[in-house]
Amino acid sequence: MALDVGEARIGVAVSDVSGFLASPYTTIHVAPSQGEAQTFAEIRRLIAETEAEALVIGLPVSLDGQLHAQAQRILSFAEHLKPSISIPLIFQDERLSTVEASRLLAERNLDEGGRRGRDGRGSGKHGKGGQGQRAKRRHPRQEIDALAATVILQEYLDSLGPPGRTEETES
Repeated sequence: MALDVGEARIGVAVSDVSGFLASPYTTIHVAPSQGEAQTFAEIRRLIAETEAEALVIGLPVSLDGQLHAQAQRILSFAEHLKPSISIPLIFQDERLSTVEASRLLAERNLDEGGRRGRDGRGSGKHGKGGQGQRAKRRHPRQEIDALAATVILQEYLDSLGPPGRTEETES
């Protein structure tokens, strides 16, 4: 399971059983009044629900390789979280994960728009069609957060090499 930790939301992604493909899972909303305890309880619940074996947290290393304020905040968050979970916690460089997630979301929206236009269902640009578009755009940041967590997890999984490689070598 991977987290893209933000101040207002935490994007969550999971991988398939084989550890090959990451997918968006959900978004945790962080209310300033709730405190870390409630956020940590939700993370523990998701770990149990998904049967996660490790927790990958995106660490925003700046382009010059330094850990600035946001990275320090995430390191502090992880230090507070670590005692309340029983699985390994791993950091993954997330420098451009939100940029990549935004690109993927825009690409997906273009693909969906093209399909709707070809089959005639999305050709109306006024009236009810416009309301549907507004409803779809209501929570784009939540989608980006979960997609950013997916990018983080996929980069981590890819860094491990092909799944099953060690099993084939050992047998």
